[in-house]
Amino acid sequence: MSVTRQVRAVLLALSVLAFGLALGGCSAQIDVRGSAPSDEDLVTVRKGIDTKKELQDRFGRPITLSVADPNVWYYVKQDLRPRPLSPPLVIDQRVVVLVFDDEEVVQSFEVAEGILGDTNLLPDPDSSSIYGPDRSAAQGLFQTIFGTVRFNQ
Repeated sequence: MSVTRQVRAVLLALSVLAFGLALGGCSAQIDVRGSAPSDEDLVTVRKGIDTKKELQDRFGRPITLSVADPNVWYYVKQDLRPRPLSPPLVIDQRVVVLVFDDEEVVQSFEVAEGILGDTNLLPDPDSSSIYGPDRSAAQGLFQTIFGTVRFNQ
């Protein structure tokens, strides 16, 4: 086999490999964010019997608690499609709401499928508090250049 044929064979193999990788990048990707109990899991929930601890052991920690009532738990699962140079697109969503009484026993639950309202929620600067050290611009620049340095607050 001559050198020219070997070079052609290597180039052909590299071309086939590059083509295969390019086709793999064209496949639709769906990322899953969060978790929510399935319908099969929810069938096992016994209203008036199961407690917060039992359901947390079974389903994991909830994504969030209600701000108005800590006895309301939310499990949220979103299917996302990544987009270049943009936030991911929410293509499906499942929300499970568990409601407990004051004795931490489950009273009811609801399931909502599909996209509900605006999925791109941004914090409101007038009502959302961000906690952390207050730094001047000079302190922030100094920390960026020299790393973590403690300042007297």
